[in-house]
Amino acid sequence: MFEVFLGVTMCSVVIVSLVAIILVAKSQLVQSGDVTITINNDPDKAITVPGGGKLLNVLAA
Repeated sequence: MFEVFLGVTMCSVVIVSLVAIILVAKSQLVQSGDVTITINNDPDKAITVPGGGKLLNVLAA
């Protein structure tokens, strides 16, 4: 019975640790705030969007 409890606990600890690593990496690596996207070096076609989104979604809108 103790082995089952230990196995469930260790599995939960590993999953929570991986989630924490992903959240810390995302907060450090993904830029927040507004981002300006310049298309074909033309300032008239520049788009300002919130950071962290997908480029294809921004260009489709």
